[in-house]
Amino acid sequence: MLNDSENPPNTGGFFSCNLSHKLIEWIKIGGVCILTALTIKNELFILSISLTKEKLKQLRRTHKFFCPQCKEELQLRIGDIVVPHFAHKKDSNCPQLFSDGESKEHLIGKQQLFHFFENKDLTVELEPFIKNLSQRPDLLVTTQNEKFAIEFQCSNIPIEVVQARTKGYMNASIVPLWLLKTPNFKQLTSTRIQLIQLSPFRQQFITCHPQHGSTLLTYNPTTATFIYYSHLLFIHGYRFIAKVQQLPISHQHFPFLHLKEPTKEEFAQYWQFHLHIRQRFLSQRFYLSRKGVQDRLLKTCYSARMRLDQLPLFIGLPVRNAQYIDVYIVEWQATLLFFLQDCQISILQVDDEVISVFILNNPNYFQDERGKEAIFHYILLLKKLGIHSIHCSTKEANILQLLHSEFLAKCYEN
Repeated sequence: MLNDSENPPNTGGFFSCNLSHKLIEWIKIGGVCILTALTIKNELFILSISLTKEKLKQLRRTHKFFCPQCKEELQLRIGDIVVPHFAHKKDSNCPQLFSDGESKEHLIGKQQLFHFFENKDLTVELEPFIKNLSQRPDLLVTTQNEKFAIEFQCSNIPIEVVQARTKGYMNASIVPLWLLKTPNFKQLTSTRIQLIQLSPFRQQFITCHPQHGSTLLTYNPTTATFIYYSHLLFIHGYRFIAKVQQLPISHQHFPFLHLKEPTKEEFAQYWQFHLHIRQRFLSQRFYLSRKGVQDRLLKTCYSARMRLDQLPLFIGLPVRNAQYIDVYIVEWQATLLFFLQDCQISILQVDDEVISVFILNNPNYFQDERGKEAIFHYILLLKKLGIHSIHCSTKEANILQLLHSEFLAKCYEN
């Protein structure tokens, strides 16, 4: 089998009309589908979506094909559902065979992405075997200064596998770029600002840029479109508010483009989403709490002679690292301010010791030390708003202006 240090075999006339003279070796990791084979003359043959079914059937009748890895004879399968592909015969001992398969979307997506990089006049290889890593990325792209391993991920795999592959590429001075298949979200609105849900698996692929904030970049092979979920604002659980934009592959650049920051008008839509979710939480907790009078938050509000559904707007502010606190921002921020009130501590007096005591009193709220950073950021926002206690007040416009400036400054990195 060819590795990245060997010369390509003679490709003769068997390259499809849509592929260039560059070395291409495209082999299925999962061992079910292979898109590259050797002819009896040891010429490299690559299947392309441009080949008609009639042409493929003719090739199947007149040629034999062999695995570039193990040299076993392959079967050319031509169906109506699965992408045409080569397959090993049963009981094959090919060392590149594994258990998991590849979807049609994965195969077509890699094919489209290969053409995208090739059209940018970049050196691109499809699933080359990186010998020193024993890893095979979907694509390996080489620019003047860097190498990029492109992984087009269409299915969930263990997080540990993602971390191991990423570490392997980085140790080899290869930049890993994970590109997810676009999820089938049910969009709540046709506007660019949307409420989305990201599973823990998808959240690990969020990238953070010092200037452009947090982004989840996905690709839809059905429409040949990149979908950006950018400037992500964590709400609670799996929910985020995001700026969503589509970019046809024909308009994409490499390195991949970043979206512009949300305008003030777009951030106002973020705020409205936030207020809607906040008000729904407060109403449901007030009217539908299963614990009734034993609900700790309701009891605290009652003792302070405040209605839960009428808490001031500065309780429930989006803050950095809020995803490391397991309860909704309104609950832990209200609990914090009531705690400070009971201890007769002004917000101006809050320090690391005070926060540590608060965390000890509420151990079920926090995942780890990163939750403390969320509290510090919240205290900082309150100080900037001139809030000294839970009984202070401030205008909604002041809150919105502050959050917008904070959002653009750090984009609430995840």
